[in-house]
Amino acid sequence: MSAEVRRRPGRPRAIPEDMVPEVLRLYDGGLGYRAIARELAKQGISADWSTVRRIIKAHRSGGQQQK
Repeated sequence: MSAEVRRRPGRPRAIPEDMVPEVLRLYDGGLGYRAIARELAKQGISADWSTVRRIIKAHRSGGQQQK
């Protein structure tokens, strides 16, 4: 097994990193946390609204929140 895949320790991310810009775009477009979670569910990604909130807050720098 020379080509072994190394995984990070801990729980896998609920929302893949490549979907984060899409989440931020939906939020900037006026959707709320729960609506974004529903949109992700339509794409087959199971994430709770609180996960969406955490991701948005983590990617927004201090005081620039629009909602």
